[in-house]
Order: sequence, then C-alpha cells, then structure tokens
Amino acid sequence: MNRIPTISVLVPVRGSAPFLARAVDSLRSQSVADWEALLFGVDGATLPAFDDPRLRCIDVQATNQAEATAAAAAQVRGEFLCVLDGDDLLDRNTFAALLAAFDAQPGIGMAYSQHLLVDVRDTVISPGPLCELPYSPDALLLDFMTGPLQLMRREAFAKAGGFNAAYPDATDYDLCLRLSETCAFAHVPQPLYRKRVHPQSPAALRWVEQIEDRYRAFAAAVRRRGLDAQYDCALEIDSWHILQPLRPFGGAGNWG
Repeated sequence: MNRIPTISVLVPVRGSAPFLARAVDSLRSQSVADWEALLFGVDGATLPAFDDPRLRCIDVQATNQAEATAAAAAQVRGEFLCVLDGDDLLDRNTFAALLAAFDAQPGIGMAYSQHLLVDVRDTVISPGPLCELPYSPDALLLDFMTGPLQLMRREAFAKAGGFNAAYPDATDYDLCLRLSETCAFAHVPQPLYRKRVHPQSPAALRWVEQIEDRYRAFAAAVRRRGLDAQYDCALEIDSWHILQPLRPFGGAGNWG
C-alpha cells in the first residue's frame, strides 16, 4: 500500500487479545475507508495475520505500552492519527464525524468525542465519566474530559512533542495537556468510542499507577505554565489532584 492514507490508527494489543477481532471489525466498518492501522503487541501479545492491506502488524522493541506506542507513532504516514486500544470499539461514523470537525474548524489541532463504557459483551454500562464537561486548557488540568479518543493532526502531535514515555500510565493525559498548550481543540458531542471495562484491562490492573502518573503529568503542566508561582499541587485522598491558591507560608502540605 503506497498511497498515503488520511488517518493512521495505532492499535496496542495486549496478552491473548480476546477483543481484537471486534476492534478490527469496528475499523473495517468505518464509513471513511481511507485509513491505515498499525497493530503492535505488548505484554507478550501474539498478533494474527490479516488479509486487509490497511492492517499492518509491526514489531516494536519496548518495555511497556507507552514506549511501544511512541515507537509505533514514528511509523505513521497519515495526515491525522489516533489510538484505538485493542480492547475497544469505534462507532461506524467515528472518522467521518471527527474529520467533519476539522473541516468546520480548519485551525484546530485535535478533535475528541464523548465515549461509552461497555462490558465484555459490548453492553453499554454508562456514558464515559467527565466527557460532557466543558473543555478549556485550564479545565483540562483538573478533569480529563477529552477521554480515550483523540484525532490529531500529525503536525500538531509533533509540535506538542508526541507521546512521552516518562508517564507510562498516563501518556494520553500528558499528551492532551501538552496539545492544549500548543493548539485548539474541537469537541464532537457524540459517543463515537466504546471503552471496554474488564478485569484484565490496564484501568483495573494498574489504577494506582494511573493515578500517580496522571498527577505527575498534571504537576509538570502546572510548572510549564508557570502556575506554580500561584498554586500548590496535591493529590487528594479521593485519588485525584487539586489546584488551589498558595497559602501565606506556601509549600507542599500547607492544606490546614
């Protein structure tokens, strides 16, 4: 396949990949067919062969999913890129709706949508948390409302610095924070992505690590934006982070 596709999709695949066939089917069913998908294994995953030339299995040398995703991103060819986890699903009109947002607002660097949580049988559990919250670069510091699906211009992705493996359990949040500092976003108010909830998902197995890495990415963004001169950072007991004005004596832990 020599022609440059419009969209490059990164598909991390873990373990025995029990949901990969459904993820691939959701790609193949897209109303916009001009895409390529780069599938790569993590955690010992073995990738099957595909008869669709748009599906490429690549070998990346990495110690974790964050490093693997960063390595795979270096091989994309499309004008746009996004990530579809090998456990998850796209709505049939996902690419069409997100590309329409770029057509309507040519100056944006990223478009994101609402999402749904589903179980192992694809039954909807609930709307994704936070995805109906209004977006702003400042609001993103405290709430990850941009969710699991972001379609990015490749040039905006590169300008923001790409995936950063320094936060292996919060690469998506860290990238969105950096993108919010360099480009405009558009929100597509439709549930175009289905995030699977199951006992072997990273969200279940590594939730503590995710909390810690999201906090570290948040604190780094506070420093980048020069907000540490006005605000203290802390990780609350309810497992999320807050930003509040400095107290008279300043310093971490001054929360009395």
